[in-house]
Amino acid sequence: MQSEPWVKTARIRAQPADASPQSGTVIFEHERDKQRMKTAHSLSSIAGFARFASRKAVLPGLLRPLLLVSLLLTGCNNEFFTPVNNTTTAAGSSTYMYVVNVSSTGSGGTLSEYSLTSGVAAPLSGSPITLPATPTSVVVSPNNLFVYVGTSVGILMYTIGVGGVLTQGNNGTVIYSGPNAVQNLAVDATSSWLIVSYKNSTELDALAISPLSGLTQTGTPVPATLDALTPVQLAISPANNNVFVALGSGGTDAIGFTASAASPWGAGTYHINLAPHSTAANAVAVDPSSTYLFIGEATSNILRKFAISNLSAAQNTYSTGQTPSAILSDPTGQYVYATNYTDNTITGFSLSAGALTTLTDSPFATAKGPIAIAEDSTKSYVVVAGFGNNPDLWVYSYDTTSPGTLDVATTFSTATTDPSYAIGLALTH
Repeated sequence: MQSEPWVKTARIRAQPADASPQSGTVIFEHERDKQRMKTAHSLSSIAGFARFASRKAVLPGLLRPLLLVSLLLTGCNNEFFTPVNNTTTAAGSSTYMYVVNVSSTGSGGTLSEYSLTSGVAAPLSGSPITLPATPTSVVVSPNNLFVYVGTSVGILMYTIGVGGVLTQGNNGTVIYSGPNAVQNLAVDATSSWLIVSYKNSTELDALAISPLSGLTQTGTPVPATLDALTPVQLAISPANNNVFVALGSGGTDAIGFTASAASPWGAGTYHINLAPHSTAANAVAVDPSSTYLFIGEATSNILRKFAISNLSAAQNTYSTGQTPSAILSDPTGQYVYATNYTDNTITGFSLSAGALTTLTDSPFATAKGPIAIAEDSTKSYVVVAGFGNNPDLWVYSYDTTSPGTLDVATTFSTATTDPSYAIGLALTH
């Protein structure tokens, strides 16, 4: 394990010390619709939040025995995290949202499809899709052609058709099954690598995928080794040169990444210990310029900010609500939002000259047990999914008079049961 800072950054172009420069974007032309689509500088459509679910301090009582699966963010991020994208979309155009829900029995689940147009959400034809196994994560590829769903038995792939409607690929079977149940998924900015973490495992896989078909290239992943077997959430920097993994009680790992290499992982892992009084790193995100890393930690309830160019240097900490669970750094680089699982809120910050300042109207009420936060492709709406009681999907617009303030535009339920048990959220870029 290496302890030296190994990442060099400059606005959009960045490179690990042992790799050639990599651009953060690619332009992909899809013959089906003849539309040029700019790949997002994304964080991972989703990122996960499991183990988090089994800890007494987070999910007391009924919920712990119900699920030992991940509560994740996407993301695009997703980055699944949350996704971060630098594309521009005309006002009134649609973003497509995909939500995975665990069934009320804790086994099996659904994948729901929605359009989001001018803040109005509507289910798509054929939604929801019944899944053959219990879902744990969901992510949209940055080229907006595929949706990947992590499950207890492997990874499912769906093609995104006209109007956002999904069709399952690979003859309805998993495209890959790893050593354990999938914990988190992320897709790199070139849509050529699927990053996978697993429950109760230190293995982190980079699985080569085709940006044209969405299928695996070889079926044999390139593994890296994490410092703990408790991955909770992962994110890829928008510059596509680093992967960060929140490891719950195990702190956070940072690993160099080079998409053009046959073996994309850097030479070593840089480990970030928990802050004093913290018990778990639950969320990770990166700002659009790949300058700052954000880590949400419980039970100290803080958001930590690191300079990626020098992860060993002193960092700043900021107060959040109870049990930060997902982080969104908006594509403008002006605001950072952290969902708080225990008190059902969003803490909002402005980001200027590297300093975070809590927004005047923060915190904002949100879904019960929020586990994912993402921004739509028009950069006009923020979406939060919650694991608790209905309504479990909340859509926010940006306040026109108070910069950064989130106003509730609409709420609805993603399943017929209450609670809906939404466990993952991914939006097109």
